[in-house]
Amino acid sequence: MLTAPALTLLFLVIVICLGAAFVWMFWEIEQRTSKPHRMPKPYRKSGHVG
Repeated sequence: MLTAPALTLLFLVIVICLGAAFVWMFWEIEQRTSKPHRMPKPYRKSGHVG
């Protein structure tokens, strides 16, 4: 069984990790939505990628 200070530290670590994950997620979403989406160039019929 963990003591109260150990449980408090564990709780703080979990909250900090979840907060960092949410910040990272929103950062990635914001980066993807801010860039203009470019369609890839179509391949030529000869099979040569230009």
